Amino acid sequence: MTRLLVAAAMLLAQTAAASAASFCVQQTGIPLQCIYDDPGICQQEAENQGARCTGNPASYRTPIGNGQFCVVESGGVATCHYPDYSSCQEIADGRGGACIAAIPGPPPPKAFDPFEIKRPY
Repeated sequence: MTRLLVAAAMLLAQTAAASAASFCVQQTGIPLQCIYDDPGICQQEAENQGARCTGNPASYRTPIGNGQFCVVESGGVATCHYPDYSSCQEIADGRGGACIAAIPGPPPPKAFDPFEIKRPY
């Protein structure tokens, strides 16, 4: 019984430590591997596995940006104005960072239309 409790405590400690890392390797069919604090190392490991580096949903949120992808460098500096993954990846490789999906920004405000039909019901 004691061994079971010790094993459960060790598993819980590993899970808590993994959820604290900011970046994860995401591969189809495999749970997120959230063990990376440096985006560059995460990106290198993702490329080795044929996967992508992503932000840990429990501890890291990309800033809202104009583009669909962000280059994240060491220290958490993120630039989110890349429209496609390939251009983002090229810049990320040159800077030693990772290319991760951005949170989409809010839709633009609706312009006032003086001729819009307004129904009273």
